[in-house]
Amino acid sequence: MKAVGSAPGTPRERAPDLRDEVRNALGQMDWLTDADAAMKALAMRQAEEIEKAIDRAAEHAAIAAEVGGQLDIHKRLKALEAQCDVTKTVGWLGPQLHGVLRDLSKRGDGEGKPVGGRLAKLRQAAKQATGEHDS
Repeated sequence: MKAVGSAPGTPRERAPDLRDEVRNALGQMDWLTDADAAMKALAMRQAEEIEKAIDRAAEHAAIAAEVGGQLDIHKRLKALEAQCDVTKTVGWLGPQLHGVLRDLSKRGDGEGKPVGGRLAKLRQAAKQATGEHDS
């Protein structure tokens, strides 16, 4: 299936299916446990929604090309069009999906231990500087 390119009238090959790519990435994260099942499902669901938006946009373009100005079909087409904003869907879910996958990938760094990060290091340094202890 072709997707619309960045310039009008410039078709490009559709990127690999994000569902497959996320599934493969998750399969390589051998450190994940049953406790990560919900996050894995969330990552798959977000990839699914992004792919659905792409499929809806293609369906919308096909219907629009077929129907011309028929009013009843035009109403259905407008309803579908509201769900077809791929840029909006990817813009909303893409960063969320990235965060889920990043969090899951970090789980392999500490064998299931929480990942600290820069903020945790800054807090620890501040505690040490003021003489506070962890409770």
